[in-house]
Amino acid sequence: MKLLRQPALLRTLATAGVLACGMHLYAAADYPTTILADNPSAYYRLEETSGSTAADSSINGSSAAYTYNSANTYPQLGLPGIKTNSILFNGGGFSGDVGSVDIPASPLITPMQDDGIHGAPFSCELWVQPTAQPATYSVPIEMAQYPKGWNIYLSGADANGGTSYFYLNMPNGVLFQGFADFPVTFLRWYHLVVTFDGANVRFYINGVAHGPYAVSYVPAQFSNAHVGKGSGVGWTAFIGGVDEVAFYTNVLNQTQITSHYQVGTNSFRAVPTPPAIVSGPVSVTNFSGLPVSFHVTASGTLPLHYKWLKNGATVGPDSGAYTFTSQYPADNGATIQVVVTNTYGAATSDVATLTVSTDLIVAKAPDSINRSVGSYAAFRPIAYGAVPISYQWSRSTDGGNTYSPIAGATSPMLWVSNVQLADSGNMYSVQISNPFTSSNLAAGLTVQARAVNVPLTGYAQIVAADKPVAYWRLNEPDSTPGAVDAIGSFDGAYAIGTYSFQAPTGIPHWTNDPAVGMSAGAHIEVPFAPELNPDTTWSVETWFQPASLGADGGDYRIILSSEYNLYPNPYNGWYIYQQPNGTIAFVPQPGNGFIVAGPDDPSHGNVLVPGNWYHLVVTDDGLGFYVYINGKLRASFPVSGIAYIPNGTGVNADGSPGVTSGFGATVLGRRTDGAFNTFLGTMDETAIYNYALTPAQVQAHSAGSVWLTIKKTAATTVQLTWPVGVLQSATAAAGPYADVGGAASPYAHSSAGAPTYYRVRIAVP
Repeated sequence: MKLLRQPALLRTLATAGVLACGMHLYAAADYPTTILADNPSAYYRLEETSGSTAADSSINGSSAAYTYNSANTYPQLGLPGIKTNSILFNGGGFSGDVGSVDIPASPLITPMQDDGIHGAPFSCELWVQPTAQPATYSVPIEMAQYPKGWNIYLSGADANGGTSYFYLNMPNGVLFQGFADFPVTFLRWYHLVVTFDGANVRFYINGVAHGPYAVSYVPAQFSNAHVGKGSGVGWTAFIGGVDEVAFYTNVLNQTQITSHYQVGTNSFRAVPTPPAIVSGPVSVTNFSGLPVSFHVTASGTLPLHYKWLKNGATVGPDSGAYTFTSQYPADNGATIQVVVTNTYGAATSDVATLTVSTDLIVAKAPDSINRSVGSYAAFRPIAYGAVPISYQWSRSTDGGNTYSPIAGATSPMLWVSNVQLADSGNMYSVQISNPFTSSNLAAGLTVQARAVNVPLTGYAQIVAADKPVAYWRLNEPDSTPGAVDAIGSFDGAYAIGTYSFQAPTGIPHWTNDPAVGMSAGAHIEVPFAPELNPDTTWSVETWFQPASLGADGGDYRIILSSEYNLYPNPYNGWYIYQQPNGTIAFVPQPGNGFIVAGPDDPSHGNVLVPGNWYHLVVTDDGLGFYVYINGKLRASFPVSGIAYIPNGTGVNADGSPGVTSGFGATVLGRRTDGAFNTFLGTMDETAIYNYALTPAQVQAHSAGSVWLTIKKTAATTVQLTWPVGVLQSATAAAGPYADVGGAASPYAHSSAGAPTYYRVRIAVP
């Protein structure tokens, strides 16, 4: 990054951004005059070339401070920008040793309503020029001290498939998604504006409005605003240029914002220059069969054109990246180079070399496991390398002396259902192969008698019939140390806090089914198991009754979590929490995208009500994530739109899967790493599945009833199916009903003759 501090090169960075924003080299309206005419409450032009004071050009004169990193290299002042100058930041990751502009806390930048809690109308605008993709979310501006306030951030390489977008984050609102209509092109300037009218927020990118979005905005009124760093919200410092930061105590309208954008694009200080290679391409090692990308960052007057050379031959697109699938041996040792040209000259990069690996790396062998009678058992190795990678599982019933292939068992994860004592001692072996080599790994299964037999009566019959992997009824008596898994082998521990055992439930028709109240940090920890973290399709469900939503705006309470968090390794897994605005947020990691949903309850604004019971289900069918509340689909999101890695199959900082990325517990009522707040309320009947529950199953569980289906199979014959219970029939809809002797699902009925009415009876415990 030393090259970035050379004056000539820095001038070309600004030039590249100006023309990308649509600059025309002719006289235009004066930008600062345009801004001042709209009466900003604070206006930092960032024109300084040295010193520690960033002057406020508004009538209020509330100066800000330049805070430099310990090397005194960032922020860099005096770079080309609007009218004259701008400043440049160079990131710094999560380190506190970063440069910034610190703007004093004041009603000028954080106007408040008379209640002293909620924010009054405001606007903020600035110009930003991302110069390189950050590793993770980076923040050009924050007016926040989490969980209050707001910030803008740029997504990094660990989200959105490697494409960066601008995000607006108001923790009390729902604005966590990137704005996909503006994928970021590096070295280009963007005009960003946030407006809040007291109830709704809008976010403008280059004059294009997004919103309005209803938010419950609680400002961080006693915190400084920061330009260039993200410590107040836990994200990294910005990498790029910033200019012309202005605050208003009113809402800028579309006409004003369009004017500011148009005048700004015609006001940059530009210096026509030939291309220069800022960084890349670099030599890499890549596995055979996998895509490999080479990137170059170049400066100079736009438009820039790129000619990629592979082994001296022209290849690839006219862009800053060249991607192809590497193959061994054809691409092993290939040389990559790029020539960048514009009207004023050309620049040729250094030569990068591609090494193509044929390795098959087993990061983790499947574990030998101990499971209870009736449980699922799962074995999962973690392997990566040259592709395609194939799997074939085999079973041994003689202690590993001989193995027989298991038909159809060709997935990375092997599931064994309904294990019995007779299965104890079985060995399971997997042959993992790629086109160049293979590896054989084995693990054993021990089966033990169930220590506690939980009665599967009443409502439990409905859930158990759909074959969950784990099922915590949470109906233990007072002072019980553990939450028993009634189906599987995954008992949880009642951790610190206060519990109210045998609490009343809210499940329809099953008032005799007790729940557990949780307060004072109470949560239930279940040790990591691969069965609780399927790498294909899955579902999780629970009943919960929130006791509080946190009217002060800081009450984010975790309902369920199954993830692992340890920087610098990317997070993996998922968590679900309730927000102060009365919605539910589901977060798959490491993409950190959010699905936000509220109950279908118009009389209460479709938000959660403290004291009410809710049935919550999240499913992943391999194509999308779906959030159901009280039996109704309330939100969905395509799986392809966000990075998601199940807990226990994460990637390490070097990109390798799951060696040191860790295996996090599944926790009821708390995030695995303790972030946010613990759940406060009552919880009941929590289950995890290794498939996506159907809408009919979700509705039946929510209604506390059994689904009964009727399908025509012949001209005068129908077939009835039901998961559990006793089939009853009557000659009238109102009854009386009587048990159908010996009837088992599926049940055939002749539709000839008088009508017959059916229902399913479940015995009340």
